[in-house]
Amino acid sequence: MQEQTVQNLALILENRTDLWALQIQSGVPTRLSHLNLKNSVLWVVNANRQTTYVVGQLPESEIYDDVDFFTDTGRVLIKTLATFLPYTLPYPYPQSATPEHNLITQALQGKTHQQYRMDQQGDPYSLMSSTPLIIKGRIIGAIVLEQRMETLFSNNLNYFYRLIGIGALIFFIVIIGALINTASLSNRIIRLDNDVKRTFNIQGRLTDLIFTDSRGKVYRDELSDLRHHIYEMLKQLGAYERYLKQLPKTLRHEIHNPLNRLSMALSLLEKQQNEPNAQLNYAQHALEQLKQIISSLSEATSIEDSLHSQTPEPFPIGIMLEHYLENTKALHENWSIEYNNQLDRKTMVCGDGFMIEQLLDKLLSNAADFTDNKHPVFVDCYQQDNQVVINVINSGPFLPKGHEKQIFDGMTSIRTLNQDTQAHLGLGLYIVKLIADFHQGQTSAENITHYQGRAIQGVKFSVQLPVFKA
Repeated sequence: MQEQTVQNLALILENRTDLWALQIQSGVPTRLSHLNLKNSVLWVVNANRQTTYVVGQLPESEIYDDVDFFTDTGRVLIKTLATFLPYTLPYPYPQSATPEHNLITQALQGKTHQQYRMDQQGDPYSLMSSTPLIIKGRIIGAIVLEQRMETLFSNNLNYFYRLIGIGALIFFIVIIGALINTASLSNRIIRLDNDVKRTFNIQGRLTDLIFTDSRGKVYRDELSDLRHHIYEMLKQLGAYERYLKQLPKTLRHEIHNPLNRLSMALSLLEKQQNEPNAQLNYAQHALEQLKQIISSLSEATSIEDSLHSQTPEPFPIGIMLEHYLENTKALHENWSIEYNNQLDRKTMVCGDGFMIEQLLDKLLSNAADFTDNKHPVFVDCYQQDNQVVINVINSGPFLPKGHEKQIFDGMTSIRTLNQDTQAHLGLGLYIVKLIADFHQGQTSAENITHYQGRAIQGVKFSVQLPVFKA
């Protein structure tokens, strides 16, 4: 394009010298569509290599035409990118700090030539083009045109910069939209997770259904469908849990009547028998076991319901344990209990003393069932840091491996023989855990071979309750 410009100027000088002379006199350069003399210089050189005419001036710094916001934005982005990814392609023309000597020489020899002028940093500053000036077949001089690099393709570059600016704006809007959408999804997932957590208590049981169903209110997407499905699942789970809670009470009520009639019939039959009947005794014993099973089924539910309705209050656990252990030792002489209560009489625990007594009843009953009677059942009560620790130790068989935590689950029993010949459903230690959780405490079980300097092979059950501080 620049080469064509200088050739056109040479033809004007050759064919329209009158037009060129008028323009020189008026001081207005020849206007060509590809020539921008705001950022370029035109030289006319004679055959003696002397400059006879100069028009235009190169600016000291880059000058840009007034453009819109998108073009400026695109230019800044490209310039910034160029600092990190510099242009490394080879330049198509020779490079020199003083290219005019070579250009004039080539032009006076009848050749059109182009060359870059380099700045102090070694980058192309401008592009120079020269062509011979021929009149009547004789070379009388040369025309040299020098133009700043950034204006060579100003229109095309501005169009390119504008596209980059618009694209950058669109990309920015898309990124902002994606971030807002991601933040919204993340927030909804967090709220979903928190709502599900609040629906279950620390024991993993379903509380009141406070899980809201927002389907169709704000969003209509996969996440809202998931929330709706979880809501429906929790509703069914809550209904099923309520059914299971009411089932023991319902069974107890419905089965008690025929059991009472059966018991009365067996009593009358026993009176009619003149001699003891072994089969009749077996039937009465089986009847008593059946009554005990029904009672055990409803016991855990009754305790859990009473815990929900109970308001915790601080009470002196040291005094309560002292009275309880004395009475238990007197009432159950066959249990062979030894206890050591080191708790201060002023030590307080927030909860319910009667429930703690039930907890100890279950632990001592379990210890008495599994003891081998080589050692008494030991009960140690003491304070460790801010915890009240109650340990119940019995000598006897170890817990099976892996049952240290599982044994506190409901309907879990490892009994092979019961000393009281009663049926057990594995609810005793489950009730222990329920009461300990109500008091914000912890339960644990472990096999031991020594305890406080004594060689005891057996099992230690431990309950830790937080001390109440006013």
